[in-house]
Amino acid sequence: MSKASTRSKTSDTPATRAATRLRPTVSTSRALAAQPATRVFALWKQDGHYYSGTIHSLQAGTRYLIKFDDGTDDQVDVTRIRRCELRVGDAVILAQGDLRGTVVDVSQMDSESVRVGVDEGPDVMISDHDVKDIRVAARAILSHWKDRTLTVDSIVTIIRPKLLQATPSPSKASLMSATPVKQKKPFTKTGFVVTLTVGNKNPGQVKDNVMLAIKHNGGVVIDDWSSIFSMEGVHSQSNKRWIASQETFKFRPKPEFEGLERVFLLADDYNQKPKFLVALALGIPCLSQEWIRDDYLNKQIPSDWQPFLLPAGFSEQLSARVSQLVDLDWGNCKEHLSDIMSNMVASKLFSEKTILCLGADFVPLPPRGGRKGGSDTAKEASRIVPWIIICMGASRVEAVTEVKFASKDLSAYDYVVIKDYSERPKDLPEDDNVTVVHVPWVKDCLIAGRLLPVIDL
Repeated sequence: MSKASTRSKTSDTPATRAATRLRPTVSTSRALAAQPATRVFALWKQDGHYYSGTIHSLQAGTRYLIKFDDGTDDQVDVTRIRRCELRVGDAVILAQGDLRGTVVDVSQMDSESVRVGVDEGPDVMISDHDVKDIRVAARAILSHWKDRTLTVDSIVTIIRPKLLQATPSPSKASLMSATPVKQKKPFTKTGFVVTLTVGNKNPGQVKDNVMLAIKHNGGVVIDDWSSIFSMEGVHSQSNKRWIASQETFKFRPKPEFEGLERVFLLADDYNQKPKFLVALALGIPCLSQEWIRDDYLNKQIPSDWQPFLLPAGFSEQLSARVSQLVDLDWGNCKEHLSDIMSNMVASKLFSEKTILCLGADFVPLPPRGGRKGGSDTAKEASRIVPWIIICMGASRVEAVTEVKFASKDLSAYDYVVIKDYSERPKDLPEDDNVTVVHVPWVKDCLIAGRLLPVIDL
């Protein structure tokens, strides 16, 4: 649960506070003492969000004791502290209803109140909120609050004596709680990729039920990852060589999917289909379809998706089912999608590596046709392998039909990937300087979340 939901708000929080803007550096201790204590947004590690508070005192090194506005306190390093300065366009999460919104007006920021818009699809609900009733996702802070950092010299830790104050007026949040608030559908701006295991006995019925539940609750069904991510490389050598880099994989949704802020994969169980493996590599949560189907029948959708996480899969080398490695706050800000390749939680096992995929089945088809045989399901699965490797962090991936079309010597690649050890290409030389692996090894590493020992051929 979030800090906001697990800890009660104190009743002595002032209705208004001093301006949050920092004053110019002063040269005397008397002038410094006259300044108000620095107001900040600081990280609460228990749920990975930033909350408003006041810097109380310097502890050890660059760690400060933060008195949060809800009455809690914690020691936080200065690198995890930002000025209490909300701006128009900032993505925030409201304490009431756990709704994601965007700041649209900061004219009352000196009184620690901002106006927030919550997009409900066809309508935008705009309302005023106290800063203390707002939290900010850590990922949003990292992406957009870089110019709101603090230095040791700019921090004021002296707390002024408590002054007598008038009885605070009810907060806007409490006033709003007395007024009926329109409940937005739980899957607004949420997309789902659905995949089922081969052994599912009623795939059509199960998928129809899941898709109906998604749409009924405001979500959208995404047919394939390529509908929201750019997955285009460069062909050469008469389409016998294909090259892509990590920079070419970006969140670039088709028009019908613009506006998405979070995505999930739904499945009846873990599997090794391309859609599932791409999600694992990107750190996108793969959830049991029971989250949607059963709760839809009961007309309830729980906000917590974590209990429905599927295993990443069964690792052959570890002889164990392995859990997924995902950000448990996934989806609390749109940066999870817009900066998908910057997800630091996902296991980027091939980070900074250059990899060659050797075999005709690995080379993706050109955008407008090209080689024949594109309807073969097995070949289509093989052609997604280079993209899975890109999603696993490789800086550059090359796919060629034959060794002679590789752009450099085989020893220059960190790994040479073949389809299977039993199908070793005849033109692949025996060379101790070339590390050859097969697709099952790549999949097993992805599932295990680590680089496993390479099996000798």
